[in-house]
Amino acid sequence: MQQKLSDGLDQKREERVSKQTPSTSLIVDQFKRPRGLLGALAGWIMANRASNIERNRWTVELLSLQAGADVLEIGCGPGIGLEAVLEAARGTCVTGLDHSALMIAKAGRRHVAARKSGRLVLVQGEVKDLPSRHLYNAVFSCNVMQFVDNRRQSLEQILDRLKPDGLLATTFQPRGLCASAEEGRNWIGQFAEDLCQAGFRDVDVRERSFGNMPAFCALGVR
Repeated sequence: MQQKLSDGLDQKREERVSKQTPSTSLIVDQFKRPRGLLGALAGWIMANRASNIERNRWTVELLSLQAGADVLEIGCGPGIGLEAVLEAARGTCVTGLDHSALMIAKAGRRHVAARKSGRLVLVQGEVKDLPSRHLYNAVFSCNVMQFVDNRRQSLEQILDRLKPDGLLATTFQPRGLCASAEEGRNWIGQFAEDLCQAGFRDVDVRERSFGNMPAFCALGVR
């Protein structure tokens, strides 16, 4: 039975891949690493699509941030999630991490005052490029971790950057013409298992509908 289920999922993945045109793959790649004119378009979509704004705010709400919390967003894009953190509680500070220079620049222009006040720090690169002794109360990402190749290593690096009892929230919402809620539940279920394997505890999964497609968030505590 398990083999039949696995075969069925593999077939569906192959069907989705076969339906991707070169132009579709190019667009998807821009959301993974925005650059150039198409990257600017991807950034505009991320900053203005209602479901993206709501998904980021929901994820930050799940962090239950306290006044003065120090937060890291992985894959901050144009700064929607950063804004949600800055508004979540008095004196919150946030580091926005992204490997796209274009997105770092957009986030910087969006949050000039927060940068000048020291509440916002922007870093181009990966988790390993962050100051090793700086620990965070919470870490979050939205539609980012599906692009990570070595997920186990990445989660272990994130775990090392959390303070004791610090919380990680990772949200995934399937996108694309062939996306389905089933795909999202399968992905987040596997990701929750990855959190356990990486050493997180009290792992939980939440689900919320945004339009006609639900989003899924996996939570884990250091």
